[in-house]
Amino acid sequence: MPKRREGPVRNKQTGYYFFDEYVGFKPDKKRVRVSLRTRDPARAQWLWEQEYKRQWSKYYGIEKPERPQDIKFSDIVKEFVSYERDIKRIKEWRIVRDRLSIVSEVWGDPKFSEISKDHFTKLDRYLKENDRSENTINHYFSLLKTLYFYAIKKGYYKGENPVKEVKPYVIEEKRREYSPEELARILEAAEEVEKEARGGAMLQKYAKRIILLLLYTGMRLGEVLNLKWDNIKDDKIILRRTETKQKKEKVIPLTVGIKEILEDLRDKRLKNGYVIPLRRKGGQMKSSWADSVMKKIREHSGVQDFIFHNIRHTASTIMVSEALGKGVGLADVMKILGHSQVETTMKYLHSDLGRMKKAVEILEEKTRRGD
Repeated sequence: MPKRREGPVRNKQTGYYFFDEYVGFKPDKKRVRVSLRTRDPARAQWLWEQEYKRQWSKYYGIEKPERPQDIKFSDIVKEFVSYERDIKRIKEWRIVRDRLSIVSEVWGDPKFSEISKDHFTKLDRYLKENDRSENTINHYFSLLKTLYFYAIKKGYYKGENPVKEVKPYVIEEKRREYSPEELARILEAAEEVEKEARGGAMLQKYAKRIILLLLYTGMRLGEVLNLKWDNIKDDKIILRRTETKQKKEKVIPLTVGIKEILEDLRDKRLKNGYVIPLRRKGGQMKSSWADSVMKKIREHSGVQDFIFHNIRHTASTIMVSEALGKGVGLADVMKILGHSQVETTMKYLHSDLGRMKKAVEILEEKTRRGD
């Protein structure tokens, strides 16, 4: 059994933690040193445990196939998903698993070495036929590129990464804030979607209430859908570090509007503890639910580029542009939005063209008078 240290080692100069172990048996025993890329001691301990398990498997348990060229696509996927499960949050590795499962449905189970451009073309065509956006298709191929790099590192594939030759779709920036008039149309459309929702419509039943929560809290869609009643304490919503994208605790005060929505949803609460009362198989959400709601809201509202994330952008813009300087500090807005960098928050401080013009006119007038 290899000698095990007590835990991660901290670099005194940078503050970052790293994994540092001697692994393997003589004469192949070697020192492995891997940066854990975090200054958080709790997260460092967790990452160190995962790295220790991987090193144990690599040097003491799992042997590479005798004929890597014969390894099947499903075998590499299974190992890769297991690896991702150890290093990523639940939501992230499940997306990896689900998307690779779809790729397997399209391709079958070929030998990894026999996957060709025809397979990539077939996958691209399938995703388009099933109404996946170009941005989503790019994510699929980015995932496959990562999978190939993993296979190359493990010795299961020889040669250059073939996915590097696949040109991604050029995506125009879609993130923007909505005008008051657009927002009114979106909310009206969401109300119509709720009225039209049938028994199995799931997310459609709560379309307007979800949008209002996004608008009132500035939360991300995933944070709202995964919000539990346990996160609501006293007069605030508390999201733990493991429940936010930035891995920082987020605190959002409850306003009258938020309380009204929560009270309405409380009457419909399920045993699974989620605020949005959806029945989830295996605790999972289907991405197609959100796509279906967005499509219907676009049809009803006429806002053809509607996406849920733009509601967060709208809330962020309103908070930064209207609230700052009126008894609200920048640190307050950053904490609500969960931003780590000031620059991220300040990008929502949009200048009004009318005010800009007025400022220039005043400057021009004073200059002419010689003031």
